[in-house]
Amino acid sequence: MVRRILARLRTGWRALRAGDRLDADLAREIDAHLQDLADEHVARGMSPADARRAAHQAFGSRAAAEEGSRDARGIAVLEHLARDLRYGWRGLVRQPMLLVAATASIALGVAANLSVYAVANDLLLSVPSAARPDELVHVRTGNGSHVSYAAWTSLEASGAVAGLAGYRIDEQVNWRDGETTVPVTPLVVTPNYFEVVGVPVAAGRGFTPADVARDPRVAVVTDAFRRRSLAGAADVVGRTVTLNGDPYTIIGVLPAGVRSLPGYGIAPDLYLPASRSLLPAIDRPLVPVVQLVGRLRAGQTPDQARDALAAAAARFGESAGDREIGAFVAVARMGGVDQVRDFAAVGAFFLVLLVVATLVLLIACANVAGLLLARSVARRREIALRLALGSSRRRLLQQLLTESLLLAVVGTVAGLALTWLAGRVLASLTLPLPVPIHLAPAFDLRLLAAAGGLVLVTTVFCGLVPALQATRPRLLPAIHQPDAPAAHRRLTMRRLLVAGQVTVSVLLLAVALLFLRNLLRSTTIDPGFDVDRLVVARMTFVEGRQGSPGTRTISRVVGRVRAVPGVTDATFAEGVPLTLMSGSWNGTDLRLGEDAEPTHLEFARNAVGPDYFRTMGIPVRGRGFTEADRTGAPRVVVVNEEFARRYFGDRDAIGSTLVDPRDADPAPRRIVGVAANSKYQLIGEPQRPAMYEPALQSRDVERLMHVIVRAPGATGATLAAIRDAMLAEDASAAVTVEPMRQALAFAFLPSRIGAALLGTLGVLGTTLAMVGLYGILSFSVGRRTKEIGLRMSLGASRGSVIRLVLSEASVLVAAGVVLGLGLALLVTQPLATFLVAGLSPADPATLAGTIALLAAVSLIAAWSPVRRATRIDPTRALRHE
Repeated sequence: MVRRILARLRTGWRALRAGDRLDADLAREIDAHLQDLADEHVARGMSPADARRAAHQAFGSRAAAEEGSRDARGIAVLEHLARDLRYGWRGLVRQPMLLVAATASIALGVAANLSVYAVANDLLLSVPSAARPDELVHVRTGNGSHVSYAAWTSLEASGAVAGLAGYRIDEQVNWRDGETTVPVTPLVVTPNYFEVVGVPVAAGRGFTPADVARDPRVAVVTDAFRRRSLAGAADVVGRTVTLNGDPYTIIGVLPAGVRSLPGYGIAPDLYLPASRSLLPAIDRPLVPVVQLVGRLRAGQTPDQARDALAAAAARFGESAGDREIGAFVAVARMGGVDQVRDFAAVGAFFLVLLVVATLVLLIACANVAGLLLARSVARRREIALRLALGSSRRRLLQQLLTESLLLAVVGTVAGLALTWLAGRVLASLTLPLPVPIHLAPAFDLRLLAAAGGLVLVTTVFCGLVPALQATRPRLLPAIHQPDAPAAHRRLTMRRLLVAGQVTVSVLLLAVALLFLRNLLRSTTIDPGFDVDRLVVARMTFVEGRQGSPGTRTISRVVGRVRAVPGVTDATFAEGVPLTLMSGSWNGTDLRLGEDAEPTHLEFARNAVGPDYFRTMGIPVRGRGFTEADRTGAPRVVVVNEEFARRYFGDRDAIGSTLVDPRDADPAPRRIVGVAANSKYQLIGEPQRPAMYEPALQSRDVERLMHVIVRAPGATGATLAAIRDAMLAEDASAAVTVEPMRQALAFAFLPSRIGAALLGTLGVLGTTLAMVGLYGILSFSVGRRTKEIGLRMSLGASRGSVIRLVLSEASVLVAAGVVLGLGLALLVTQPLATFLVAGLSPADPATLAGTIALLAAVSLIAAWSPVRRATRIDPTRALRHE
């Protein structure tokens, strides 16, 4: 069986290579056969002319014989395709405007789809740079995404998998560059990280457990850090950099383009081994500090690894008193759907973008289909003659679809070029995020496969309907009157396509305007605190300033800042609302009273300094925190109104106590104030319960703290004076100072990105649809030139001619608007997740704006055909055609 198939392939390949020679041999053989037949007829007494005629009649169709011979070679399909490609390309080249318009439409639609796919692939589905990445798995346990260092040590020693490493990305270290201290983002990893993951190293090497045992002050830097911060020096291995006041020796440099293990485009500056100085809680067996990545054994499945790790986690939990760690263990491979679940909202947003981009491509395909329908009217006589001469409908369909394939291929290639340009632009962008994100959409096999799929989809959507319509003409009318009634049917199909384009455009415009309204609404929402009079300073200390010395240091920093001219108040906080460092989200069991049963509560948490609420401009019923609320004083907390309403109901929360059964300190925390509601993590989030704790009562003060300053009308000089005052306390710290509104750029980033991307796609889709509307009206005016001329010669006014043309446009636009609004009301419902509170997917202002904008754009598209119709000369029009 296999040998026969291979033999046929070899025969077909030889026949294809020798096709011209075999055709010539066949022609000579047929000629010789016909000559023999003619000679026989001459020998029987027929004249040479009659003999040749009789020979041809006896032989039959020469074309059929040639086709049969080619079929016997097994390459007829390829030969037909080659001839159709040559014929189709010559026909398209003779109509350059059609080729350019179709290519531009398809290229824009393809580029929109491929760009969204490439960015989503880069952020959500990319596989880290590692040795044998198919063996790597994410590991999660019952207490969340992170585990304690002691848990990692125990699980690694259990041998449940071939190797288990840990990493952490949400820390910053201070890099001393001459006289300047700059915060940089490391990936803090366990000593065996490079061994387990197999990260490629361009120069030097990665560190090992032996290196860290001898000297934990080693570092591996990325190529970007080498080029940006070390002047691009090639010989950086062996050099020393000062991080957090300590010398670190560079032992390796990663190659350019390395994808980090956290994924989602996160690009750390350098890799550092975990240590007590970088992770102060490294010795606490119940404090989660690292995420886990494992390498499977040969033949081991993720399910087998999960079972082995669950058993090891249960043993550790029993010995360490952590009941949750072994309750749930999940193991998932890298770069798949499981990875997207961590950022489900981001994945849903990209899905919306992909759907919108697909709609843009459908509009582009409808444009091209309309162009091909118009072209089929001009070719009606040609197609009818070919059918009359014996060509099969199947062959004509194949030839017409081949032309559509040519347009799809050329448009997709142009779309790939636009996608590459868009990728270069995205790679050069710097997003306002505390964690470095690097977008690098890659031209890989998955992108090329997606492009190939778009070629097929575009071919079908662009060419199928025109091909089916073109190959159904009535022969005699088509031969004698190429522009007779069938042309009207094609025009009707074009009308349907344009109405469909308008329908999709209404949907695209509704989504785009909805996100634009979302952006405008988000910028005017009151976040619950004073934005315009506040300044935020991020201060990252060197290590060794935790605990009591840290509280004294930050208090002195706040005192220095208060003395700056123009500053009316200042405080500090662990997190700043609506930034990436906004505090934490807790889900835990608390007793609402010393004798009450534990109740599961979920709330936002932040540790703040004295006078926090006064400085932020947040009203408080009861009292806020003072300098007296420090270690040794009675433990107190402040909750917000939503916390009090949700968990205390009609009872007054002030004076009530909260007890954490798992807290090492059994003393209850008394609620001393109820703060007004405000936003915490997202500007459009529903109101969340929140709890504030006095930072001076914390066992630790975080190395990264935020100093919040009230400074009405702060100028650049004020910001510089605040920075100098903070550095006067600790010159080794890294300090950045910016107005609060600028610091909140992260909170508005999703709305801005959504408005920009969906707005661009909406404008693109509407433009393509209006091009289609312009084309149908221009075609209609051209087809009705004689009719319009006759009307004008009989006394029709310009106004009546304008109404005649606009009535056609109005019907198409009205039908599309009605269908589009219904579709928009249905499709925009899932977008409610991304909208600010109070803005509905069925927002009346958005829908009204969509209708008004589409009507205005439709009038612009109709203006040129209307003007041309009113300028028709009746005398010349009557002689038309």
